[in-house]
Amino acid sequence: MKKFDFKLQPVLKYREHLENLAKQEYVQAFMDVKAAEDAIELIQRSFELMAKNIEDETQKGIPAQLFRQYNDYLDSLENDIALKRKEHEQLQKILAVKQQSLTKKSVDKKVLERLKEKKKVQYVEEFIAEEQNRADDMTSLKKAREVSENGS
Repeated sequence: MKKFDFKLQPVLKYREHLENLAKQEYVQAFMDVKAAEDAIELIQRSFELMAKNIEDETQKGIPAQLFRQYNDYLDSLENDIALKRKEHEQLQKILAVKQQSLTKKSVDKKVLERLKEKKKVQYVEEFIAEEQNRADDMTSLKKAREVSENGS
């Protein structure tokens, strides 16, 4: 049996390559989103810890200048949290785009894989039909020889 040759194999390989690139981009975008979430959580913990420390210090009594510095620091942390949340939103949008791209690339590849499978099944069926025809022809020739030998 002659080896099956899929004419669009280079296109399939290229689509697999594109899908792999899309997977890498998706994973990178996912990691960026996760890093932003971790950064927000870290800043929030710092904020909560500092707020608790300020509360404790205030109950003991602290100078107004130090209290203002603490409040300025807390304001800075709140601004950082807000900026990180905006960044997180942007990264989530990018992640959604990357996910759509990955889905499209996967579908494109699957279409060619299915076509390849159909062509392979068709090839095998044609080969089996040809073999069956050859076997039938050989049987017919054998029968014809037997009949001609018996008839002579």
